[in-house]
Amino acid sequence: MKKVIAWVIGKLPKSLQKLWYDHESVWMYIIIGGLTTVVSLIFQVIPTSIFTSMHLAAWLNTFLATTISWIAAVTFAFFTNKRYVFKSNTVTRAAFWHEFFMFYAARFVTYFLELAIMELGNHFFATVDGSIVTWRSFLVKVVAQVVILTINYIFSKLIVFKKDEKTDEKDVPISNE
Repeated sequence: MKKVIAWVIGKLPKSLQKLWYDHESVWMYIIIGGLTTVVSLIFQVIPTSIFTSMHLAAWLNTFLATTISWIAAVTFAFFTNKRYVFKSNTVTRAAFWHEFFMFYAARFVTYFLELAIMELGNHFFATVDGSIVTWRSFLVKVVAQVVILTINYIFSKLIVFKKDEKTDEKDVPISNE
């Protein structure tokens, strides 16, 4: 992936190359976010199809498919953000699991924040006579995604993958070299 991106950036005018390299982690975060969205959609559609063929109740189908989608997307996002966006190189198992659980915790918080934004936005902006207007709800979703994307980046940069990580002497090394 790094080689492909380097090749594409190399084809851009110097001013755009400078813009890329000045804000590389932000651009990579946006690219990884797009790929995470694809993972989320795939893991939403496939289980939904399977659960529909099993004749599960609609609410259970939605809950299970959404949960599977969220877990797959957050796991994909963790590993790709760790490697390509924040270039975090943990040297101990404890440091790895700390990052992993902090990432999940932060995403769990913003998951509920997104639900709140959607509920409030749909209640105050996207309803007419109690029914949701689709294009207005879509606008609320876009606003929610921008807010969540920004907060997730801040959580990841300042809390999860912060560069000044101190290791404990009793931590177990990841490799036994």
